[in-house]
Amino acid sequence: MIVNSEVDVVIPTFRRQEALASCLKSLESQTLAPASIEVVDDSETDYGPGTSRNIGWNRGSGRYVAFIDDDCVAQEDWIESLQRVFSENDIGGIEGGITTSDENGETINFNPPSRFRWDRFKTANLAVRRDILEKIGGFDERYHMHREDTDLAWRVIDAGFIMAWAPQCIVHHPEPLGWHEDGIPGSSKFGVYPRSEQLLYHCNPKKYVESAASLISRESFSDGSLWKLQRDLRTLQDPPDVNPLTRFQSWILWSRAWRLAVFWAIRKVVIGDPKRPIHSIE
Repeated sequence: MIVNSEVDVVIPTFRRQEALASCLKSLESQTLAPASIEVVDDSETDYGPGTSRNIGWNRGSGRYVAFIDDDCVAQEDWIESLQRVFSENDIGGIEGGITTSDENGETINFNPPSRFRWDRFKTANLAVRRDILEKIGGFDERYHMHREDTDLAWRVIDAGFIMAWAPQCIVHHPEPLGWHEDGIPGSSKFGVYPRSEQLLYHCNPKKYVESAASLISRESFSDGSLWKLQRDLRTLQDPPDVNPLTRFQSWILWSRAWRLAVFWAIRKVVIGDPKRPIHSIE
């Protein structure tokens, strides 16, 4: 039985007082209380969640830092489960499971497809060792909105550490969320912030191939959203501090993305998708 908590919790918040109250209430009911709860209110400054999370984790001193969104509620054993997974495995961080509600109010999983190895990692439920956050410098604050969490996880991995998938460490998002284009619950908001996509591409072009492939579908092909993203990635965004992709970079990216998307489609028909992600700890 775990007695002493080594997990700090960081919650960036932006003008969602009622949701934040529910989140904090869920943390008060944990089987293992957090070492600290750091709430960073960005309602007036609007620096963005990456900056807020950096402020938050630098306030604490726990061995592990868990991130949760202000509109999520933690399962009662969330902290205990995170600390147990860390203590029993040689890993750098944890990607936990997320549930939400469908249109009928039923609780459903809201997790990335198991075939995704890189295009995942949401700070609605993410935890990282403090020493690693210090080593890589925390969140890249150039991401004002979207993708700062994936970027962080990729840099943890690129520094030589494992980001483990632990779906038993659960948080719940009460409001219904979207679905993946293939019918699997998950975020389908891809390319909404082209500048963030450019930043993520430059973080690791090879890993970003999977991100691009995840958008390829009949719908995105026919409605023009795929082509719009390709144009946006080659266009200088505002603020103009991120290099857009060159035509050659774009050609390489999308050639590889199409090959990966075709491979996924063939594998699904022949043997089916993987049962669980390659980095799973269950």
